[in-house]
Amino acid sequence: MNVQPLQERQLLQMNRDSLEKKILQYYHETQKEDVVIEYGMALLMRNAMVMDDYSFMCKGLIRELFLKGEPNDTKRDFCLYFYDYFDYEEWEVVRGRLFKTRSEFAEWTRKIRPETKYFRAASAPTYDKFDEILLCATSRDPEEYRAAAFADKENVRFSYKAFFADVQGKKHMVTFKNADLSKSGEELYIVLEILTKLTIFEKNGVRRFVKILEDDCHEEMARTLVSSKRKKEKNQSAK
Repeated sequence: MNVQPLQERQLLQMNRDSLEKKILQYYHETQKEDVVIEYGMALLMRNAMVMDDYSFMCKGLIRELFLKGEPNDTKRDFCLYFYDYFDYEEWEVVRGRLFKTRSEFAEWTRKIRPETKYFRAASAPTYDKFDEILLCATSRDPEEYRAAAFADKENVRFSYKAFFADVQGKKHMVTFKNADLSKSGEELYIVLEILTKLTIFEKNGVRRFVKILEDDCHEEMARTLVSSKRKKEKNQSAK
């Protein structure tokens, strides 16, 4: 069976269960550890960007790669982002396998250490922030509009449209649905910048995420129209 690498659409849009199965199947067929580590990084980024729960994706496999896989620079570059996947004793094993000394580890991870707090699985969950984000998004709107939005919040959707340049300078967009818009512009930039550090995203041999076009990035809020008939059907199905 010739399993294909996962594409941008799958990693950034597919539901959790299907995506985990795809990644596990890919590794079973290819044994490509570095690619799977980068898949894990993309999912840490996705978990930080949205209010859905994508934390600890493929946790067992990621742990195995760090605890038993061959040490290399890919693992050294990204290990600290996966700190929460291990208990303290396991983490010491990981650190000891990847680095000769504590000082080498400290120097290797010095530049990324401040930003890892935005990705670590234990600190990234945002799926309980909906009301907070809706309040912020409607803060400048008339009171009647804000009240209507909260009354109909099950049909409110947030998204974030991020724009990047590829290696040839061509512009393209990635949409994050159910986005966590409570983050500051600086935090969003730090989270999105992870994509520029990964090598897995290519189209026709062209690397996709080389530079964030921050001036084009923007958030959106939309309310889905629901007819009386559809609303009645939804209420009946919920009973």
